Order: sequence, then C-alpha cells, then structure tokens
Amino acid sequence: ALVGLEASQAAPAANEKHILLDPHGNVPLKLYQVPVGELQDITDPSWTPKLRLTDEEREVVQGKGTILLLGRSGTGKTICICNRMDWDRLHYAHNPSFSQLFVARSTRLCRYVEETIGSQSYCTFYTFGEVLRSLQAALPAYGGNDRIFLPSQRVTFARFKRDVYGGDKSGLDPLVVWTNIRTFIKGSIEATEDPDSIMSRECYLEEVGRKRCRLSSEQREAVYDIFLRYQKYTSELSLWDDCDRVISLLRRVIHAETSDPGCYERVRKSKIYVDEIQDYLQCEIALFFHLSGPGDLFLAGDPAQSVVEGTDFRFEEIRAVGYHIAGSDRRNLIPQKPKTVNINFRSHSGILNTAAAILQCLFDVFPGSAKQLKKDRGLFRGPRPGVLHKVDSE
Repeated sequence: ALVGLEASQAAPAANEKHILLDPHGNVPLKLYQVPVGELQDITDPSWTPKLRLTDEEREVVQGKGTILLLGRSGTGKTICICNRMDWDRLHYAHNPSFSQLFVARSTRLCRYVEETIGSQSYCTFYTFGEVLRSLQAALPAYGGNDRIFLPSQRVTFARFKRDVYGGDKSGLDPLVVWTNIRTFIKGSIEATEDPDSIMSRECYLEEVGRKRCRLSSEQREAVYDIFLRYQKYTSELSLWDDCDRVISLLRRVIHAETSDPGCYERVRKSKIYVDEIQDYLQCEIALFFHLSGPGDLFLAGDPAQSVVEGTDFRFEEIRAVGYHIAGSDRRNLIPQKPKTVNINFRSHSGILNTAAAILQCLFDVFPGSAKQLKKDRGLFRGPRPGVLHKVDSE
C-alpha cells in the first residue's frame, strides 16, 4: 500500500501505533511512503519506495549519536539498519566526503542489505573478513605490526581444542576456556592497551574477572594456566588467532590516524552499520569506533543468538569501549542503554509465547547467560504450537 506524502510532510504519528495485517498471508501489511515529488519514479523498475516506520522504528532510526539496537530474531533489526542508512543518505549525502560501511559476518546478509537500499558510490557492503583484508592492504605497517597473517597459520577453536586443550584436567569445557581467552585475555579493551596484547593474570583474576567473568577465582586460575600453554604453542609454531590480527590492524589504524592523516582518511568511514553485533569482541568493536567516530555507529544484534565460537556478549562491553575511545568530553555520544524492538514480524504469538517460556527457564537457571529483553509481541494469535517432548527414532 502506498501512502502519498508531501516532501516535507511527516507521516502522522497517530496512524503509526497500529500495524495492519495483510489478509492474504497473515503477515504485516507493508506501507510505503512516497513523496509527491517521487511519484514519477514509480515507472522506474529500479526504484524502491521507503517503508513507512512504526513509532518504535522511527525512534530508533532517527536517534542521535551511536545507536545500539537489541531485539530477538524477526523483530526487524536489519530493516532498521536499512532505514537508518537511508536516513543518513538523505541528510548527509550532499557532503562530498560522506561515506557508509555496512558490515556483517555473512555475504548473504551483505547482499540483502545492498539490494534493499541500493548501491551508491560512497557506500560499501563488506563481510568482517573483507574489512580486515582491505585494511591490511591499505594501511602502512610500522614497528612490529607488519606481520603477514597466513590462513594456514590461523588457530581456530577446533585447532585449540585438539592441540592445546586435549587432555586437560581442569574439568572446564574447552569452549568456556576458548571464550575466556578470546573475550577477556586477548580480545578485551585492556588487552589492546598492553604492549604484549594480553590481559595480565592479575587483571584477569582480580580487577576484570570478578566483575565481568562468570567463572570462580579457581576456574580463572585454571583458564590462565591453559592460556600460557596456548601462548607458548602459538609462539613456537608462529601461529596466530583472530585477536592477534585485529589488534595489529587496530594499532595500524590508530598510528595512521595520528601520523598519516591522508592514509587514515582513505580508510575512514562517516557512518558504520554493523549487524549481529553480539558476535564481535571488544577489540573488534574498538576497530569500528576508530574507523568512524564515537557517535557514528549503528550496532544491532540479538544477545541470545551467537554464531561465532568464543564470544561472550554484554551491552556493557560495548559501552566501555565507547567511553574509552570517546573520552570524557564526548561520552554523551555513547548510549547509556540500548534501544530495543519487541514487535516480531516473523512469528505469531503462539510460537513467541512458547519461545519466551523456554527462554525464561534458561534465565531462571542461568541468569547471566544473555541479556533479558522484553517479551516479543506477535501481530496475531496464530495456531497453538505443538512441543515434541520425546521422539521415538522408529
């Protein structure tokens, strides 16, 4: 359905508090805003009208400073990113230096966003791996940050589990150890500031560990001992992991920012948009902040859904990175709390209520396992879902 608007006329807020259903599919009815000046573009096959936003979406899209948006799968986070990118284009594209970068873990998601909002010469759609490769090629090396990261020398969780953890007597799950090494000891903002790019044992056991890590002091001791074995293993074989690569590039970005402004401007982006932010470490988020600015990021994710092994996401981790980079004079650009979206466009209330009940059981037993959000709301009741308690293989 098309809603005609004068170019300077905003959609009435009163009509945006309700979401209409498409009677042909029991899905949300998509409403589009078409300024009168764009009516002639309807005949252009490549033209795509802008989706009309709900009040909740409008608050997110038009927010100032860095935005962190949290929501479960199906709540329209990626669409909010697309709408924010359109919003920024409308307000900043007249500036010759304006540039945009969308980042996701998957190529498929990058292509979806590109097809949704359209390509522009000032806009790049990259997977995170492509971001790292482009920085590796564009940034000059200095000091000891000229290492070549060969894929054959990369340590993954599977390699860590097989060659380092195998046979360990600590009783800790290998993924728990790997997550603590990546999230705290090597991937934290504290590690990026250390000359050796690691968090000290004292910091991990006392200052940071007690506040941010869910392991006991004895378990943290065991994790750090395993980490020292891991460091020896990687050093002897000249191996590297993702934290090594990211911190090396982060230091090259910071060096270019202060010593080679021309090079820095070539890699810098006016606005950066990151989807699935729950899959990123503090050092990776710090890289985004340095590539744009403390008030120029749009980060969206689901804290209960992580794909990358070895990442322990908390909103407070992002805020800490932002505060560290922004400094006291620009902290107002960092969100005090995340924005959330709770209207689910993908599932009906029967499925959502069941999923919420299962999640609540998880939070009751493991209260710190993920950030709790408001319960998702469906647009219609739908049939009562069936839950399979036990299935006979025959």
